[in-house]
Amino acid sequence: MAALCPARVSVAENKKFKLHTLSAMMMGLFMGSLAYAETQTTSNQEQEMPVLVVIGEKTQRSIYETSASVEVFDQDTIERTPGATEIDDLLQLIPNLVDSGQSNNMPTIRGIDSSGPSVGGLASFAGTSPRLNMSIDGRSLTYSEIAFGPRSLWDMQQVEIYLGPQSYIQGRNTSAGAIVMKSNDPTHHFESAVKAGIGESDYSQTAGMISAPIIQDELAFRLSFDQQKRDSFVDLAAFEPAGDPKKIEMNSVRGKLLYEPSALDGFKTTLTLSHMDSRGPQTENINVAGNEAFRPVYETASFTTAWDIIWHLNDLFTFENNLVYADFSYDRYTNPNSRGDFNTDGKEFHIEPLLRYIALDGSVNALIGARYYQSSQDDMYIDAASAYPMDGRTKAKSVFAEVTYALTPSINVNLAGRFEREQVKRNVSHPRYKLDYDETSSVFLPKLDVAYTPVQGQTYGIKAAKGYNAGGAGLAFNSMQFTGFRPYEFAQESIWNYEFYTRHRFSHSVEVLTNLFYNDFDSMQMTQTTSSGDVFIANLDEASTYGAEIGSRWYATSSLEFFANLGLLKTEFKETTGKTKELPRAPKMSANVGLLYDFGQGFEFSSNAAYTGSYFSESSNLEKFAIDSYWVANAQLAYVFEHGRATLYATNLLDSDKTTLYLSTNNTLDQLKQQPRMIGASVQLNF
Repeated sequence: MAALCPARVSVAENKKFKLHTLSAMMMGLFMGSLAYAETQTTSNQEQEMPVLVVIGEKTQRSIYETSASVEVFDQDTIERTPGATEIDDLLQLIPNLVDSGQSNNMPTIRGIDSSGPSVGGLASFAGTSPRLNMSIDGRSLTYSEIAFGPRSLWDMQQVEIYLGPQSYIQGRNTSAGAIVMKSNDPTHHFESAVKAGIGESDYSQTAGMISAPIIQDELAFRLSFDQQKRDSFVDLAAFEPAGDPKKIEMNSVRGKLLYEPSALDGFKTTLTLSHMDSRGPQTENINVAGNEAFRPVYETASFTTAWDIIWHLNDLFTFENNLVYADFSYDRYTNPNSRGDFNTDGKEFHIEPLLRYIALDGSVNALIGARYYQSSQDDMYIDAASAYPMDGRTKAKSVFAEVTYALTPSINVNLAGRFEREQVKRNVSHPRYKLDYDETSSVFLPKLDVAYTPVQGQTYGIKAAKGYNAGGAGLAFNSMQFTGFRPYEFAQESIWNYEFYTRHRFSHSVEVLTNLFYNDFDSMQMTQTTSSGDVFIANLDEASTYGAEIGSRWYATSSLEFFANLGLLKTEFKETTGKTKELPRAPKMSANVGLLYDFGQGFEFSSNAAYTGSYFSESSNLEKFAIDSYWVANAQLAYVFEHGRATLYATNLLDSDKTTLYLSTNNTLDQLKQQPRMIGASVQLNF
């Protein structure tokens, strides 16, 4: 593997990165795939590549009809991905996405920090919104749930990871991208499964599922649960009331009730109840000197009720409604000797009705809908001297519509738009540090998409879309010498996204998907630290990103499958001082490759390797906080039998321990590293 790793190149070098270079690489891959596919023998085409169906854009489309840069993992793919038990295990397989590990920092997508403009305490004080919308069965998770909460892959029907703004269809908090997770529904036949897994670092998984009819072909239920535990690889010290910070645990429990009355043809409704909770260290950075060994512990919990209706009114129209109510809480426990606890209790509600129309001849496909969302949360920051009560309130009302029209047999035009009105309130009632923010903003989010399909299996398209993230207010502080808090405000940010995309399928065994993109930001929100140490969120004058994602799959034979993905990226922003810098955690290149081989007799082998190029940890682009390029490789051997599946896997197979992020500009020891190699095994029994 060492031979595959390029020598380090300083990320401070001013390398030219031009779109014609991307085009040349794309055309090379495209023409190579085409030439090879055309020469394949009949024996290599016996296994036809399945067509993936994308569901996360509120309309079911094949991957070839989807313009978004999206990676789709169905249940079979998840099972065959080495060691994949939670969403983070899939993120390393996404080009132009950097997941640095357990910390306040959510992934960057195309160079954009999906955490939002800030992380940690600054984000808590400001009540900022993430730029990534991660939803499970229609409910969008909060920042703390995404960063620290459980996101189990057990009993998931499909996971879709979108790169780029999705605001026009998903709404708020999607200016970087979206992750859509859909769990399995109840079935009208009996099925059940149990799974047990063990691994190094005292890892364990215990999971189960049962689905059965109550009234044949009308009423059915499904229950599932998953518990995963492991020890942190960092040597942390225990303290009260947190206990042992090394102990990491996440639990998910879900119940579903499906009703399809025979007396009401075309009607289906599903009631879902779910509980999730987690605990673990706030970060797994390797610095354990002095007080750093007493790592803050984060605990999250949520209970969600979701009610979905789908009613096929006739051959033309379908009515749908999604209603969600959730309670959530987060608690940060710190060492009493340097106390900085934070507690949150909140509630949220949303309702989203929509009406679909599909013309009988298929020439028009349209939908129109509305959404109402409100959330409230009460926060409390507690240090050794005082308590700082805070609260936040958000209300968002939106209407949206989308229509796809077949202009000619080979040209489809898609128009979409969303009008959203959002009110954000943030209040701090401490007598010394008062904040009373109440602002309402309105935004129109259009999308235009034109696709040309000259022959079946070949599509070329262009699109333009707008995304946004709401403004807000918070409390600034000094990172060098704490002297109290200072109220401040920041404005809404917006982004225009332009893409050229292609979709190709050759000889039913080769697939090539490409997206070239350019993102232009207006008033991008970013954390700023002055030379005197003041930390706050400000709006930048200029910021842009451009690059490409290229994905390919090849069913070489009926028993051998390959995939390869490439991400290319260039980012820049202008500081308030006027200097131009690169966005943090934005490598110029990322890539991954993998294979699946079926030996026969039930044995199958899968492996993947992911490469992440060098990047800066922070916005100042200091060389001492630059990250070297790194690899991670994973492998899995599985035995599939009539009533189950047994696996032996290794993640980080070569035990790479490269640094992935510096968390502080004050201390180079505050760094995240790749998690050590973990060898594990699991057994799943199906009944």
